[in-house]
Amino acid sequence: MNSLYLESIYEGMLKELRRINDPLISTVLDLSNSVNITLKCLSELQNSIVCNPFENDKAEIHFFKYIKPQFQSWHIYIIELHHVINLIPISTDQTIKKYYLHELKVINRFFERYGLYYQYYLADDNSRDTDFFLSRNLRHLPAELKLTAKMDSFTSSLDLLFAKFKAYEMLRDCLVRKVKELDKKREIDFLEKELVQQRRSWSGNKIELVELAYALYHSKRINGGKAELGEIISWLENSLNTDLGQSYRMFTDISRRKLVSHTKFLDEMKVTLKSHIESGFGHKLTTKKEL
Repeated sequence: MNSLYLESIYEGMLKELRRINDPLISTVLDLSNSVNITLKCLSELQNSIVCNPFENDKAEIHFFKYIKPQFQSWHIYIIELHHVINLIPISTDQTIKKYYLHELKVINRFFERYGLYYQYYLADDNSRDTDFFLSRNLRHLPAELKLTAKMDSFTSSLDLLFAKFKAYEMLRDCLVRKVKELDKKREIDFLEKELVQQRRSWSGNKIELVELAYALYHSKRINGGKAELGEIISWLENSLNTDLGQSYRMFTDISRRKLVSHTKFLDEMKVTLKSHIESGFGHKLTTKKEL
């Protein structure tokens, strides 16, 4: 059997599945076409066996243990993922998370139900490969699996179960990613809420803030004097939750003042700060004399 040919079929299948769903195939946007793609590839796989029979038991075991389950797992995964996504409740993120966690428990119960075979799968054991992965030994099919497999030359005792193991592992990983995405979103929402609560706002006149912006710019106290006026204004807007879109016009109004100081706000700041310092020192001097 030509391994390069089988690999090209597999890669082509994944490419088509990603094209009509999403790059990670974490949702199913087109179930009908997705299923048709996987069925077509499985059919090609079966035809390749008909045209190129197995050279020996080792080749057949390898096919039914690794190659066919690899293809068939995507067929199962697509269908199961579609059902899971289709039944997501229209509710809060917390409810959706509980739904995903419930589905993860269902998957874990499947692994527990077939624990003996799942351990064989995980350990990559080969002690019973001739019983489990040769089509002529299909009579050794476990009783609980007899209704799920076709009795033909394209079937062995455990290839379907191994395909399900792979499919449910992919589904489990997909759901875990979705739970983590919800948790991350919740953390981001919480941080954004905290930041909004912590944001400061400007309670004075906008023209006063423009006066401060121009003073900072011309005094060259931001970034060693390299900050542009627009950068300073944008910084003040973001920091103090305000809009200074008419800053140039407001500064023009400042420059045209006749009866009021051009630096009215800065002058007021100077007076209030000086008054605070003087009153503070006065309080300290009084306290010292009392002692």
